[in-house]
Amino acid sequence: MTLDRLAQAPHVGIPGCLWFVQFNEAGEAEPGTIEDFENIGVPREGFLWLHMDLADVRTRPLLARIAALSEDARDSLCDPVDHQHLEYSEGVVSGALLDYERDLSGPTSRTDYIRFASGASFFISARRLPMDSVEATHIAVNRGVRLTSPIHLFELLTDALIDGLARKAAELGAAFDRVEDRIIDQRGRQARPALSAARRDAVRLARQISGLSATVARLETIEEEVGETQDNELRDAAARLVQHAGALMQDVTSLQERARLLQDELNAILSLETNDRLYALTVTTMLLLPATFVTGYFGMNTRNLLFGETDNGTLYATILCVLASATALFLMRRSGLAGAPDNDEQKPRAQRPDRPADRNF
Repeated sequence: MTLDRLAQAPHVGIPGCLWFVQFNEAGEAEPGTIEDFENIGVPREGFLWLHMDLADVRTRPLLARIAALSEDARDSLCDPVDHQHLEYSEGVVSGALLDYERDLSGPTSRTDYIRFASGASFFISARRLPMDSVEATHIAVNRGVRLTSPIHLFELLTDALIDGLARKAAELGAAFDRVEDRIIDQRGRQARPALSAARRDAVRLARQISGLSATVARLETIEEEVGETQDNELRDAAARLVQHAGALMQDVTSLQERARLLQDELNAILSLETNDRLYALTVTTMLLLPATFVTGYFGMNTRNLLFGETDNGTLYATILCVLASATALFLMRRSGLAGAPDNDEQKPRAQRPDRPADRNF
């Protein structure tokens, strides 16, 4: 277990703060102070990272007091959100990214949004529940990763998010492997629930990665109209993130194509099973149909019925039923409706493919 060297007691003056870190000009991290919080947005060597808990009702009023945040940035941090987005206003990049929640055992299957606002000398993030990428970024910073600007922190956080999505994609690949094994072992009906769940997760993952890539790609165009010194750095970071997300998107697209192929193969196997069962049911029905006719005939309440006055009438009627079914089976086999299809060895000699005659020299 790694010692949290950035751990600190909750700041009385910063309610809802989960951690507050300051980075010096060399990119080294150390705990922030209440004085640093009061100076958020003021030009300085290095930058500040403030991470807030939106489940605390005092967080939103506190964020509203930070003068360095634009109105769009406050909305991104505090307002409800239902999609991934990025905004640029008054020199502050803000938005929300979809990520998986995290508990003591690791990432879960539930998702929520990471909200953030990044300026020239600060990076503010907020969430309602622990998120996988934020926790991974905090662990990396605690282990000594050096970050020289908020853009580097944003890139590290987004890379951690994409890496988490890559792990989900690897888990989906393993799930498809298990489904394929079941299909090969002729356990198609057992594979159906697992394949349906994996396809659903693949669709959600592809939608999430596509939204992330499109959202981050906006940084390559938003900053082009702004003549600030950090534009090139932000644009380069966005290009790297888009490339990283694009590579992952190709992997997920391959998984989706594989899922469709497995679904087609599974449907074909299930169709064959259904056809075999219908075939067996049809043959059984045809075999029993003559016997059913005989029993129906002898069940008529008419005078002078055949075998009606004979001592062994029931035996004769039973023999007649068996003979009727046997005759039906014989006719069905003659016409190819019952029994295994003829193979090459069972075909008459005239129907076999011609073979060169043996020659003795």
